[in-house]
Amino acid sequence: MLCPKCKTENKDQNENCTNCGGSLLDDNDQIVGETKQAEVVTEQITKVETESEPVSHQRIIGAGLKSAASRNGEDKAVTNGFYIGVMIATVIFPIIGIIMGFIYMRKTHPTARKAGKNWLIVGGAIILAQVVVLSFN
Repeated sequence: MLCPKCKTENKDQNENCTNCGGSLLDDNDQIVGETKQAEVVTEQITKVETESEPVSHQRIIGAGLKSAASRNGEDKAVTNGFYIGVMIATVIFPIIGIIMGFIYMRKTHPTARKAGKNWLIVGGAIILAQVVVLSFN
């Protein structure tokens, strides 16, 4: 196919000239090509709409979503990141461990009680260590 602008030979499937970039299609070919493309897209959308199930929305609270740990029966009341964060804070400020320990020891969940006990022990041990160190001065 010859380009009408620069007269360069192009492949038949090209829509634009490889030399000057001009259109190789006349107005009728472009309209037919765009119509075919629109029909293909419409068919694809219709196909997806008919094959997919209707979407039902649920509230996030009532969706019944569970983590992998709770599906395995290992439901945790305290995440690992929170546990480690409080432990680090307890080392820096032991009173945080004691306060969080008392708060979590009052909960009914066993992992929350275990975390509270650990924070309480570490906070108490660090305060005791500080008292001992200060008494030697």
